[in-house]
Amino acid sequence: MNMMEMGEVVAYLLRYRTAERVPSGGRKRRSAREGQLSERDVCALIDDAQESEREALRDFLAGQGLRLKAFESGDYPGIAPGSRFFALLPDPELEQPPLYTREPVFEALKLRQESRAELALWYLQLWLLLHTLIYTRLNRALSDVSRYQEATFATRELVELVREQLETLRGLGDRAPQNSRVLLDERGEDIPRRVKAFIDLLMRAGHLEAVREAADEDVWQQTLLGALEAEQIGVNHLTHLIELTAGESETSLDEAGEIAVAADDVAEGSDAAGEDDPDVADMFDTSTDENTDRPTTQNAEGDRR
Repeated sequence: MNMMEMGEVVAYLLRYRTAERVPSGGRKRRSAREGQLSERDVCALIDDAQESEREALRDFLAGQGLRLKAFESGDYPGIAPGSRFFALLPDPELEQPPLYTREPVFEALKLRQESRAELALWYLQLWLLLHTLIYTRLNRALSDVSRYQEATFATRELVELVREQLETLRGLGDRAPQNSRVLLDERGEDIPRRVKAFIDLLMRAGHLEAVREAADEDVWQQTLLGALEAEQIGVNHLTHLIELTAGESETSLDEAGEIAVAADDVAEGSDAAGEDDPDVADMFDTSTDENTDRPTTQNAEGDRR
């Protein structure tokens, strides 16, 4: 892999975040397009790279707070026999850039003339409620990556959960956090529109995928990439949005802290992090744990705030 090929591999991974030798779930292999390698070529270049080339790729990605992880068919459900699943993940031991820049969040969720802090609150609320569906409801901790295929929900369920949450907030009256009251200004089809925009954002990030239609409604499933990122970095990618809500008033800092604590509660799951879960394979690492016969990892713990 020369430097030009390395740049093309990185460009592909930044766009799609994953590459598979044999695509799972009936997905067709991504073909080459102008200025971009095919998925087959990306996998071949990574597999055939010399150790010095792999080291250069590691260093290049580390400069962006990222690392490439490789998984075999026996590591997680959904990886086809004989395949290899490559995932580009944030490195929990490096300074974390935001998973999403602010602008796509604001653009997607904006319906009228809401402030950025209001839109950030909407995103954080939707994120927490989504994780209620795919973690808390399943009695699942973030470390339960292997259960990602169980993490399904219908659009209707998230819409209903948002409405229930807003009714609870409305019932608090004056006791409701001041900056959260803007969430009560919804009208008409605002909630379904925001939920749809939020789901679209996570689909673009590779964290959700449509699995089927049931009774004329979409059903979504967490992806392996989404589960891996949740296990690795927890709520770190939300920091830039939480900080934005904290900047609105003197009292907002405590309220934003409450949001962060709530996110931590979701991250903990029901069994306090599941620390006995086997770790996952670091890039190109073929060593195994003698007790699990699964590849071991380096630097797996990281900050799960």
